Amino acid sequence: MSWNPNQGQNPNQPGLYGGQPNYQQPGGYQQQGYQQSGYGQQPPYGQSPYTYSQPPMGNVSPLGPSSIGMDPKVSAGLGYLILVVGLIFFFIEKQNRFVRFHTLQAVLLAVSLFVLFFVIIFAGIAAAFVNGGLAGLIFSLGNLAVWVGGFIAWLVGMINAFQGKYFKLPVIGDLAERWSSAGIVAM
Repeated sequence: MSWNPNQGQNPNQPGLYGGQPNYQQPGGYQQQGYQQSGYGQQPPYGQSPYTYSQPPMGNVSPLGPSSIGMDPKVSAGLGYLILVVGLIFFFIEKQNRFVRFHTLQAVLLAVSLFVLFFVIIFAGIAAAFVNGGLAGLIFSLGNLAVWVGGFIAWLVGMINAFQGKYFKLPVIGDLAERWSSAGIVAM
């Protein structure tokens, strides 16, 4: 028994194995108008029978172009994960407002939590010396509440940044929005 790869194919029909070549493939290639010859349509010398479209350049995102070269969602989310990276991305990024907003909001959140932590600690120590242990306990619980609230705000901001959503924290978000749009150059 012999095997024939063309078995069942009609050589007079257009297709892969014979007849007129079919250049309109599902991949989006289109045949240009060429002259007929005895062997089918042939392109002029030195020209390809296919036309290709130019692929999009760089990082195409619905959030806009980024001068960093990364996806804006990834760079904004990394700003929450690593504070130093967020600060660097804020100063490097010149085009994308989304990245600048989220990285600045992450930096402002970290700085405000740090300052608030020390204010509560020093106020708790001073109150413990003046009034006793009860005031120190109250300020310690307040410090715990600040850290839990800060962690929740950090987590919600990071999740929204990785999803490509604008999420403004109550006070910090307004500052970040105002300061992040001030440095963008109009193109």
